[in-house]
Amino acid sequence: MKPIVATLLMLAATCGASAHAGTAGKELSECLKTSATPDDRRILVQWIFSAMSVHPDLQAMTRLDAPQRARLETQAAAIFERLIAVDCTVPARQTIVAEGSEGFGNAFETLGELAMGGVVENPDVRAGMSRLAEQIDSARILKALLTK
Repeated sequence: MKPIVATLLMLAATCGASAHAGTAGKELSECLKTSATPDDRRILVQWIFSAMSVHPDLQAMTRLDAPQRARLETQAAAIFERLIAVDCTVPARQTIVAEGSEGFGNAFETLGELAMGGVVENPDVRAGMSRLAEQIDSARILKALLTK
């Protein structure tokens, strides 16, 4: 069973942003969104940060070690499994039948969006991101866009 889950996760990761969910996939995505508890979302935020922090340009900026990452991966996997195997089984089954791996991949994209949304929707993160605008020379940008 683990190879099937791994294959589905791999398919989900390779689905491009241009993939469009059909009705069943949209219902599955909605079920995932409504079934993910606040605690689930907190763990997904931590998991996505952990996954991103292994990027070579980010590794030196975090203190996460392998056991911490493994714990977060285990917790996130348990959430994925529960959402598909318990909370959203019917729409998951309908999606696989009606849309195959593409529809199922779109549903897993929804979980990634929940994780990333939990990061960028945080008011402190938004404030930190908005500080970039304070550093940009708007006059220089306007001049570049308005002159030939």
